[in-house]
Amino acid sequence: MLDNKYHWSAVAGFLVLFHACYSVIAYRNDLKIAGDEFEGVPFLVLIECAIGFGACAWGSVGFAGELVPIKAEPVELPPVTMEKNDDFMTFRHRGRALNPPGKRS
Repeated sequence: MLDNKYHWSAVAGFLVLFHACYSVIAYRNDLKIAGDEFEGVPFLVLIECAIGFGACAWGSVGFAGELVPIKAEPVELPPVTMEKNDDFMTFRHRGRALNPPGKRS
């Protein structure tokens, strides 16, 4: 399961994010004990979140495997009977409000 560096990176990123969450909870509890009010997350926890996010992002890139170029040619051409479909043409739509028939430019 954890056979390449991408999997390990994703697992490490989730562990770092988990530790950052635990650090914030512990920080809030320490502030409650001291009687101070919570004003924000410590800067080191923000750095830890950024590192965890980067590790998770790097790991998720590797899960998909190699990137394959997009093929420019369609695999299958549409049927000839569907090229021109006059049944679905309509001239009474909301676009008429933009350019009324009496006011041609």
